[in-house]
Amino acid sequence: MTPSIRPSIRDATPADVPALLDLVRETGTLDLHTPYTYWTLTHAGLVLVAERDGRLVGLLTALRACEPDRLFLWQVGLLAALRGTGLAQRLLDAFLAHARALRTRSIDLTIAPGNAASRAMMERFCARHGLSMVATGETFGPASEETLFAIGL
Repeated sequence: MTPSIRPSIRDATPADVPALLDLVRETGTLDLHTPYTYWTLTHAGLVLVAERDGRLVGLLTALRACEPDRLFLWQVGLLAALRGTGLAQRLLDAFLAHARALRTRSIDLTIAPGNAASRAMMERFCARHGLSMVATGETFGPASEETLFAIGL
């Protein structure tokens, strides 16, 4: 892929589900969920995709939390060739715009203790926007314990 061609970012649609599944597989870093999960997220959640030349090259998935002023950031993933290009930050910026439009007061997320890349990505995002990311607890996923963070808006 040519890094000089800037991917566009848009909301995902149900028609994107097959491509979302392919993209999640291709990232090699994200947990793959069912087609129904991604279909549901395109209807009820927040799913942003980065697209270049008609192909999905990045995604961000989120959920609305029980509290109306909270969102849960679930997955951020890119094709390996686009890591380090700033595309993840662009997806996060678009997500922040959605969160603010929804009058969100907090974004929750989890990061596995050994996932230094995700931690650094989120710390860069927060630093660029003057936000703080605070550890608020831990969760026990099917594979490992993850730290729960909150980003106040």
